[in-house]
Amino acid sequence: MMANLGNCRICSENPFSVLFGWKQPDKKCTAATASTERKCKPSKRNEKDFKPRSEEEVKEAMAKWSEYVHARARDFFAGTQQLEEVLAQLAKGTDKDCDPVAGNETQCVYWYGDVTKDECQAAIRMVKPGEMQESVTYVNRVLAFMFATDESFEKLMALPKEPFRMNCGDQLCVHLAHISLATC
Repeated sequence: MMANLGNCRICSENPFSVLFGWKQPDKKCTAATASTERKCKPSKRNEKDFKPRSEEEVKEAMAKWSEYVHARARDFFAGTQQLEEVLAQLAKGTDKDCDPVAGNETQCVYWYGDVTKDECQAAIRMVKPGEMQESVTYVNRVLAFMFATDESFEKLMALPKEPFRMNCGDQLCVHLAHISLATC
């Protein structure tokens, strides 16, 4: 029964794909580079400033953030392993001196992981519970699902099924506090 949790018997589409804005894996997801031509809005992110977390720092960030994970995310992920894999990707994709969950709300937290090829949106790859194939999803939607309050999450789910707009104007910022509830 749990293996089919993500598949609606009435719809041909996985209802979680609407929630997360999941794309089919054939949509290429690559790391952003300055040499690649893209239809991107400018970002203040500077890859030279990136300070990756050590394995120990990744574990520390995961432990800290796991305290804030909403029950809906704990219920969604089949076990702690899948949840930990997502938390690890978040930790590895952000600077060791920045916290996208509980950090300073005035500071952008830039994404240094994968971005979508055409849209330059922060993205991660994950295997949905009950499925075998990897999907690409937007980091800001995953953060909202995992950490937003029920009230904020309900408002966000009423927005179009695309990456959330960031209040700071930088789509490579993944600070939870910068996710906009506005539609335009």
